[in-house]
Amino acid sequence: MLSQEFAGDSASWPDISVQMMPKVSDLPLVSLMTVGAPLIFVIAYIYFLQFLTVVLVSEKETFIKQQHMLMMGMRESAYWYV
Repeated sequence: MLSQEFAGDSASWPDISVQMMPKVSDLPLVSLMTVGAPLIFVIAYIYFLQFLTVVLVSEKETFIKQQHMLMMGMRESAYWYV
């Protein structure tokens, strides 16, 4: 078989060595992007949430949407689900 063909004196194992690959140190990189980006996103979300709340409360206070829905024949309970 195949193993018998390579069993002669001329066959030898290859010389193989193993070494670690170089790697960069794992120091944390603190930059303006890693610190500032989450802060900017939170501030932007808070501003959007405040704007949305003001619009929603002013709409509920003036009953504009409720009056239009009543004119179209919808019930008053549907207004609070929308």
